[in-house]
Amino acid sequence: MNASFAKSYITVIGVVLIVGGILGFTNNPLFGTDGLFATDALHNIVHAATGAVALAIGFGQRGDSLARGVIGFGWLYMVLFVVLLVFPTLFALLSVEVNVADHFLHAGLGVVTLVVGLGVRRAVGSPVVA
Repeated sequence: MNASFAKSYITVIGVVLIVGGILGFTNNPLFGTDGLFATDALHNIVHAATGAVALAIGFGQRGDSLARGVIGFGWLYMVLFVVLLVFPTLFALLSVEVNVADHFLHAGLGVVTLVVGLGVRRAVGSPVVA
């Protein structure tokens, strides 16, 4: 896996998260209180903010820094997955419980992003330590 792929991957993830965060504020079947992915205003803001972080990694990092950024982003979503699995309202900060679709999204995004980050880290010649 090369750095170009990782850069493209994390950039696309950033765009998707920002678009998803924005769509959560509109009435649609994918995002919102009654959507496939149950979200509220805070959840939408978090998606948009993490999308911005992903874009910053994609556009602002190269080589080993890119690998570390992608790995860190993967760990962020793995931590979110575990915390939201245990506390579906994020300690009552969310007005809508995170649902099964959200759990799969967070876990899948975390795992795939870690794999991409570790792959690019190996490609740029850095030691692979997750």
